[in-house]
Amino acid sequence: MRAFRREGADRFFHLPVALFGERTALPDPWSTASFWPTTRALAVGDPVILDASPTFEGFVVDTSVSLSFGSPSPDHASAMADNVRHRSGILEAVRASTTFQEIAVAVDSRLREEGYENRHALHPEAVLGHRVVRFTELESIPPVDPSGFDTYLLDWFVAGIDEASRHGSVPPTWNDRPVCHHRPAPGLWAVEPHIARRSIGVKWEEILVITDSEAYWLSDAVPHLTGVAS
Repeated sequence: MRAFRREGADRFFHLPVALFGERTALPDPWSTASFWPTTRALAVGDPVILDASPTFEGFVVDTSVSLSFGSPSPDHASAMADNVRHRSGILEAVRASTTFQEIAVAVDSRLREEGYENRHALHPEAVLGHRVVRFTELESIPPVDPSGFDTYLLDWFVAGIDEASRHGSVPPTWNDRPVCHHRPAPGLWAVEPHIARRSIGVKWEEILVITDSEAYWLSDAVPHLTGVAS
């Protein structure tokens, strides 16, 4: 958090998360509270997941990176390669106007066929993805919690989920639930498939841009494609 603040981050949609070892696989029993740090020490060869969502001048960012700490791991590399293959399938499905619910179900089906467990199902709201936005009129937004957590952004997110459940609008979440049985909605979506096999969990997260006529990944210069995180 100190490093993000040095770069200009003024608030966080969610606090930075660092998982390593078997915790990357979100072992049972797992809840949202389980994302908090533990006393487990990082060791050479551990799988690692870093996930951060800082906000810069109202722009909400959310990104993740997976790596094998200090020593290449064939099992980690294989799992990451399998997970990255979902990237093209998700984009193709969005361009085909497949519903968000159907895309999430298809990702789950494919990863299970390949021998993995769906661990984004254990993320808050079981999200395969979620909206990222820009907040304006920052002077009217309440200050963040002393911990750095941004209750204003959380309240916005929860309100969008509630509005969708009551009125059938597009929620800010993307999961396999009936509320997401809608065509791909224009906007910016942070997509984050998280899979695990035994004690190794891997994920990637990047922004998918959806317009009224097109869909594309915001950038191809991301660690899971360039090998920076390997």
